[in-house]
Amino acid sequence: MTRITALTTLQMILLGGMLLHAESRSWRSANGNQSFRAEFISSDGSSVLLRKPNRKTVTVALNNLHSSDRDWVRQYLKRNQARAEARITGDCFDTLTYGDGRAVVETKLRGSPVVSKTLDGELVGRTGLNGIYHTSVAGEEYRLFFEWSDDNELREVTLRGKSAASVEYAKGLRQQWQGLVSSLRSSHGSPVQATGYPPPEELTGGKLLGSHLWHTENGHSILLCTGQEKGEYLVAVRFAANKIPPNVLLEVPAEKTEEASRGRKQSAPAGL
Repeated sequence: MTRITALTTLQMILLGGMLLHAESRSWRSANGNQSFRAEFISSDGSSVLLRKPNRKTVTVALNNLHSSDRDWVRQYLKRNQARAEARITGDCFDTLTYGDGRAVVETKLRGSPVVSKTLDGELVGRTGLNGIYHTSVAGEEYRLFFEWSDDNELREVTLRGKSAASVEYAKGLRQQWQGLVSSLRSSHGSPVQATGYPPPEELTGGKLLGSHLWHTENGHSILLCTGQEKGEYLVAVRFAANKIPPNVLLEVPAEKTEEASRGRKQSAPAGL
């Protein structure tokens, strides 16, 4: 079975943990006997990235911090959660339109009830928009990444889910992927191409591997993808302005591709 491959390199979009506004404060050890001052840079929910006064950064597990510091981090993350659930029902994400300029995109994102920004304006100017905004779909958090034309017009938006360890690929991430299949089918009908849940050995090279492709009424594309980077896995949804042609699939009904693929030998991925 041929899959949709080489959608975009994860090296271009992976930024590690959730980026947040740097804030200097005092931190204490779990037993409260030691303290130090550092800037809070980011957190993935299980550890924090801190910058010391000498500008060196350190990663500290939340369990090694005092309970008051852990509460502070949880409250900070809670304040930066997306305010409402996003829906993946249109040609592009939320109110964004292909061809929008960067300023228009940022204005729309700032005004959206389903999007939150996790970095201050000064740092956004230095890093661009990728990974700065996040949203929630069906209870799962996704960060937004963008691709632009040579004229700085929007041509792609990718919702990248949280990375998870390999043990979660066959469990939680599979359920997340199945939920997105159901949501996208409900909104956009049957895909023009569909394969089963990719085995982990197919996810190599830091690329997103597409399993499902939809064409919208206006000639755009939506792809459901999985990916792997540095031993961790993720699920992503890619909105693209162009009409991506499907690869040739074996004669397997779209509704039964996942079950049927278990008994078939997978062919080598082919690029679009």
